[in-house]
Amino acid sequence: MASQTRSYERKKLLGQIYTPLHIVEKILRLCDFYDTDLSGKKILDPACGDGRFLIPIVAYIIEITPVELIPTRLEQVHGWDIDPQALAKCRENLNKLIRPLGISVTWNLRHCDALSQRNTRKRFDLIVGNPPYIRIQHLPEKQRQYIRSEYQFCRSGSTDAYVAFFELASILLTKNGTCGFITPNSFFISETGKPLRSYFELHQNLRHMTNFGKIPVFENASTYSAITVFGNIKMPQFTFEQCLEKDFTYQSKSIRFAELNSPWKLSILPTEQVSGMRLGDICRISVGITTLADRYYLFTILEENDGICFAKNKNGDCVYLERELLKPVVKGSKLKTSTDPVTEYILFPYQKNESGKHQIIPQKTLESSFPKTFSYFIKVKPALDRRDNGKPNAVAWYAFGRSQGLDSSFGKKIIFSPMNREPNFVLYENPEVSVYSGYFIKYEGNPAALLAQLNSKRMEDFIAVAGRDFQGGYKGYNKKVIENFIVTSLVDFDEHPVAAGMIS
Repeated sequence: MASQTRSYERKKLLGQIYTPLHIVEKILRLCDFYDTDLSGKKILDPACGDGRFLIPIVAYIIEITPVELIPTRLEQVHGWDIDPQALAKCRENLNKLIRPLGISVTWNLRHCDALSQRNTRKRFDLIVGNPPYIRIQHLPEKQRQYIRSEYQFCRSGSTDAYVAFFELASILLTKNGTCGFITPNSFFISETGKPLRSYFELHQNLRHMTNFGKIPVFENASTYSAITVFGNIKMPQFTFEQCLEKDFTYQSKSIRFAELNSPWKLSILPTEQVSGMRLGDICRISVGITTLADRYYLFTILEENDGICFAKNKNGDCVYLERELLKPVVKGSKLKTSTDPVTEYILFPYQKNESGKHQIIPQKTLESSFPKTFSYFIKVKPALDRRDNGKPNAVAWYAFGRSQGLDSSFGKKIIFSPMNREPNFVLYENPEVSVYSGYFIKYEGNPAALLAQLNSKRMEDFIAVAGRDFQGGYKGYNKKVIENFIVTSLVDFDEHPVAAGMIS
């Protein structure tokens, strides 16, 4: 696919990233490879690398096939890869298997970008592998455009290339064919994974899923993986399996397609029916202030005298600024308790208009009324202009990178981090303090009763299923997940539950 793919595959060859043999064997068993009549069956690994999947496949075919039929059977095995070095190593590994037999095989190993093969007429009875994990924004523009135009699963957002491999497999499978991939599990809940989830929900063709969650499969433990096995046959249900421990013990249950709601909340636990209202329906959940250049907007105040501050930004620069434009701010991802002290200030080039809404200070006003701040902005203008891949800021070149939170981030709020090991929702009552690098909730009712549910074991169990996995046992607490948490017993929150709602 690109140099990134090539680098990825080369790391696999060096042993830095590889599919462990027990996982390869598990995928082959789940695809019924060892229980299928393989005569005439075409097999493909579309990202074969050094042959992690092809080696056991070829070894098994050799074991069960009469010698005179082995070359013909093995020529039905196909491997594609972008990296010629990977293919050379794969060919070498496969030749080692047939050398004792004294036979010759014309291996179907092809040097190509697998995703460019969607229009091939070949069809395969078994497709297995470990597609490369690459965000398509890391690919050259031409390849990004190709993937987005040719693959419906990848037409929006900064999706991953592995998602396109699912679509490729769905095209290349025979009518009764089976595909088994190990990929990141992010498509269970991510917005960019929605087209893939919708495909499985519509066709009801999932056979099996194993979620490894926080259990590391690869030496690179930052990848959170899942096995997905599917075909072209419609089924009423599929088997969902959860890896429980590092010794790879599993527990499973059947899930009916009718039970799926996007994003997927897949769990081996019994489905708990909770009565109440979605959190997103009774309050407003927002992201904090987003500058896209925090090192130039966030300061610690070193000295203050007569309305002028001597302050140091996160880039290490010490400058003089007008105190009026420095607003106290807390970092949502670091906030632990409501008593954490305010140690940072954000340079806030906005003032309230007649309606009480913040709007950018015009450049002429900034220059005349806040000359020290204006002088500072001029010095860092080249860095600010590089934000957002150099896209001009429609508001002003010194405005924040995003406009959300300009008004709503002030006032009493419940703050939470985008990632946590356990629920930690903090009520922050100082109305003068804003928030960045995190989310906040505005709620009109009794915050104590709401906090009790937000910081409950039920929330932890909800996030264990609905939240994305991150390194170190952290789970994702983003807005799209949190807003679907069911809040029970609204009458407990406020004496007038009907009036409970959002704080403006």
